[in-house]
Amino acid sequence: MATPLGWSKAGSGSVCLAFDQLRDVIESQEELIHQLRNVEEKAAHAKTKVLLAKEEEKLQFALGEVEVLSKQLEKEKLAFEKALSSVKSKVLQESSKKDQLITKCNGRREARALHHGYINGLFPNHPVPVSKAGFHSNTCPQLRIQAGPGGPHLRKGLKGPGRPRK
Repeated sequence: MATPLGWSKAGSGSVCLAFDQLRDVIESQEELIHQLRNVEEKAAHAKTKVLLAKEEEKLQFALGEVEVLSKQLEKEKLAFEKALSSVKSKVLQESSKKDQLITKCNGRREARALHHGYINGLFPNHPVPVSKAGFHSNTCPQLRIQAGPGGPHLRKGLKGPGRPRK
């Protein structure tokens, strides 16, 4: 077997020296490996910091956009509420006008219906106006009603036999 370089056959002192040198080399290599790992960790940490800074910048930009959009949304909400209030007010006014017109029309219809009902005898329990000729409109179907600009009125005369009393 060959003797490794740095080892001598003669004495044990040289073997110890070789072991000491080998141990020093191993320790220095371990120290270099440890330093290299520290450098790698620091590089990874620095890279992570850079990525974090970029993401933080994106986040700040997004938060700014959210703030701007929130303000814009609030303005649009106020404008919508104002327009809605205006429309509701107009609808209320138009509804009030409609109700007034309906009330007015119903009053005229009722008056007209009562007038026509009396003339045509539709309300037997109510007093019915008697014509100037003295005839009740239900008992004398031959009595003619004439329409004119002043409304319907009884004609001064009868159709058929008989004359009105004076």
